[in-house]
Amino acid sequence: MMKVGVLHAAGDLKLDEAERPSAGPDDIIIKVVAAGICGTDLHFRNRGTRFGTPMPLGHEFAGEVIDVGADVKSYKLGDRVAYNSNNSPADMGRGGECGGFSDYVILRGVDAHPQSLCMIPDSVSYDHAALVEPLSVSEHAINRAEVEPGESVAVFGVGPIGLGIVAGLKARGIEDIIAFDLSPLRRERALAMGARLALDPRHYPVAETLSRERGMGKVWGVDLPKTDVYFEVSGGSGVLADIMAMANKRSRVIVVAMQPEPLTFDVSRLMSKETSLIGASGYPSEFPEVMAKLADGSLDAEAMITHRLPFSDFLNAFEVANDANCAAKVVITF
Repeated sequence: MMKVGVLHAAGDLKLDEAERPSAGPDDIIIKVVAAGICGTDLHFRNRGTRFGTPMPLGHEFAGEVIDVGADVKSYKLGDRVAYNSNNSPADMGRGGECGGFSDYVILRGVDAHPQSLCMIPDSVSYDHAALVEPLSVSEHAINRAEVEPGESVAVFGVGPIGLGIVAGLKARGIEDIIAFDLSPLRRERALAMGARLALDPRHYPVAETLSRERGMGKVWGVDLPKTDVYFEVSGGSGVLADIMAMANKRSRVIVVAMQPEPLTFDVSRLMSKETSLIGASGYPSEFPEVMAKLADGSLDAEAMITHRLPFSDFLNAFEVANDANCAAKVVITF
């Protein structure tokens, strides 16, 4: 038998017992070593299961291959692997058979979709390998923005994805990063990961702050703060509308967070300012790229982690992760 973190209904998260899976000829079994709590996990915990039936949670995880089916060619015993959920049909933690908050998971028919896993280099810890998933979301947003050295950036919201954006920008030589967040702890982490400033927008109004730090530019006679790239990662009500209003000539606005409501803004201003409004979702190709950056040291994930908690403390770990003033990234260890 083994333990599995299962969501039964909104607010009804349990650590259940289940039978340990057995590998068929085309399958592998992974012993989970570390798993991160994602905002999606918190969303499900607070809102309910995807299909109205009990659902194992967890898709940010890393572990060791401990059983290999006789016909499997892609992986072998002892391989250190991280789960690439954006490129796997197994749908782990989002309604699939397994979830990463388990002692063991089975990946069926692995040779048909070997991209579901990424090998972990020896220099990367399991804890950090479990963060490749959120860091890949951040990396994809940066790729979509096409940020260049010398450009100025504002990041709104520095939870795990926003922190990953700060770290990824810093790794590319971007120095002028200003982050905004309500949480003192997350602002402190943003500074540790490479932000030049990390401020509370309630005390440092955004447009005034950016104008003071970067100067003003006129667009059709109107003074607007200079900033090349804005990342909206907060999902806060009204934030994206405010960004669109203050954006300067040819600013790029990257929308990474789900938005709580439809957005109304002056499209004539988007046209006249030639603002680029760009969406970024998932990570179609970035997972191996991020793993390589962790391995060579150009990307450091450690400052994202505020808590490491044992799997036996699973339910409390979710309470910790749900408090933005207390936690950034919570990693569960097995």
